[in-house]
Amino acid sequence: MTTEPVALGKCRVCRRADTSSVAYSCNDCVNKLIELVRGIVHYATVVLPDSVEPVRGQTGRMSPGYGSTPPLRLDVVAALDPRSLPGDVDEHGDAITRRPDDSASWVRSIPRSLSSLADSIAGERDESRPGGTIAADAGYIRRNLWWVGAQPWVDDVAADLAELHHMARSLANDAPQKALGACLNVTCDGRVFWGGVGRPAQCERCRRTYDGGDLVRLAIANDLETA
Repeated sequence: MTTEPVALGKCRVCRRADTSSVAYSCNDCVNKLIELVRGIVHYATVVLPDSVEPVRGQTGRMSPGYGSTPPLRLDVVAALDPRSLPGDVDEHGDAITRRPDDSASWVRSIPRSLSSLADSIAGERDESRPGGTIAADAGYIRRNLWWVGAQPWVDDVAADLAELHHMARSLANDAPQKALGACLNVTCDGRVFWGGVGRPAQCERCRRTYDGGDLVRLAIANDLETA
C-alpha cells in the first residue's frame, strides 16, 4: 500500500479536517467509510440481484426474433460473482470491453474485492478472520475501519471503497443526489443536500442545516430557482 504526502495533522482522506481520535484520518471520514461498506453490501445483496435481467429499453437494437445483447446483464453478473477477474487489456494497456456498448472499464467482483480487502487488513493486523460470505467479509472490514484510520495507508483503502461503491451504484443506475449548492459558512467548503421528507437540507461537511430563510439565501448565493 502506498501513501502520498499530506500536511501534518490533516486527514489523509479528505485532506482538510484535523485528525482527532485516530492518527491519519478524521472521525467523519472513518464514519463515511463505514457507510460506504454498508452501501456496497446493500447494492450487492439487495439491489443488483434484481438488476441481472435488463429492463425494457436496455436490451439494445432488436432484429426480428433476436436481441442484440444477451438476456442477462453480464456486467452485473460479473460484479456479483466472486470468481470474476478484471478484464483483459490490449497492447496499449487499455481495457478490452465485454460488449460493444460497454465503457472501457473493468467490472470488479464485489464479493472478491471485499474478501481481498478483508484479507489485506487481517494480514496487516497479523490475525485470522472470519469469512466465507460477503456479510462476514464486510463485517470484518467495518469493525476494523477505526484501526485502518490509524494507518498511513487509510487513503488507499478509502479510494478503493469509494471506487467500488461508485461502480455498484452505476450498475444499479442509481444516480447520486444533486447538491443544492455550496455551504454558506465561510470556513466550510462542503455542499448542501436535501435531508429527505420532513427534514431540513444539510451541509455534508459542517452539518449546518438549512430551512426557511436559510434555504432562500442558499438559493440566491448559488443562483438556484427559488420559485
